[in-house]
Amino acid sequence: MNAIRRGLTVIGLLPLVVVGSSIPASATFQDSVTATTGITTMNVLAPTNVVGKLTCAATSTMSATWTKSTTARVTSYVVSVYFSDGFIQTVQVPSTATSWSATIDQYYVTAYSIQYAVTAQTDYGWIKESAKTGSFKC
Repeated sequence: MNAIRRGLTVIGLLPLVVVGSSIPASATFQDSVTATTGITTMNVLAPTNVVGKLTCAATSTMSATWTKSTTARVTSYVVSVYFSDGFIQTVQVPSTATSWSATIDQYYVTAYSIQYAVTAQTDYGWIKESAKTGSFKC
């Protein structure tokens, strides 16, 4: 008896499910909201006042000084020495540094001229290189 009732109930509900699922749902929205969004990006500023120097001797000395970048979160500077043959020597220094020097055999600064540039590096991976200095040669 229960099986017959269940069967009749299923047969009775089946057309309702088929017809009900074929009718698309409908919804309307009455309210609207206007929002403005803005994205700002940060500029990384290069170190300024980069001054290079070359002291010529049997063992010559290359040096550079600069004014720190005013960009927040600078973690280090990279001093680049550009040789006229295309070679670039780089040295990383801490963010507290405002000068650098190193010795070099006089042959390299007699055979090639050099220029200096200093790059600011941030902890979020952005960098900015200063303009190159004038050329130096022994």
